[in-house]
Amino acid sequence: MPPLTLILPRQVHGTRICEATCLPSFPPEADGLLTTTAGVAVGITTADCVPVLLIAPAARLAAAVHAGWRGVLAGIIPEAVSAAATYAAIPPPELRVAIGPAIGPCCYQVGLEVRAAFEKRYGWSLVAPAFAADGARSRFDLRLFVGRQLEAAGIPPSEIQVLGPCTSCDRAYASYRRDGPPAGRQLSFVGWL
Repeated sequence: MPPLTLILPRQVHGTRICEATCLPSFPPEADGLLTTTAGVAVGITTADCVPVLLIAPAARLAAAVHAGWRGVLAGIIPEAVSAAATYAAIPPPELRVAIGPAIGPCCYQVGLEVRAAFEKRYGWSLVAPAFAADGARSRFDLRLFVGRQLEAAGIPPSEIQVLGPCTSCDRAYASYRRDGPPAGRQLSFVGWL
């Protein structure tokens, strides 16, 4: 396989999406990168957050997004779809998405204030399926919510694939919730040759 140049951002749990080949600083401070340049791969690292990889085959677009709950609440998913569509001049239904391994609702409890913040921003109908009451906390299916946001942004459900297990349950994956600061990281990347 020919070599790829891999570009990773300095992730900050925000909503900034950058073009990988026109960066003001390196590494860029962003939670998403996109490119249409052959030989360039864009990537992100995760240890429970959701890796989201997008492609548009006709435009040869590749994008990688780091989606932690703070970034998802702030709107990184609709921002990524909008940035990809604008950058490559394609409609969202032409995007194909892979949602990678991340912490699952079996292991991901959040405070009721997190659920309330999501409900306030996105409304009950979008949020309800992703949260389940668990005493004074809620279990949060972040990957399910990301998938619902992708659908709401215009990507057909048939073009959204959820891959991999819960990172906290499966010791083959790095998990910050399970292992704390020494946890490793998963690298997710995508690009075109």
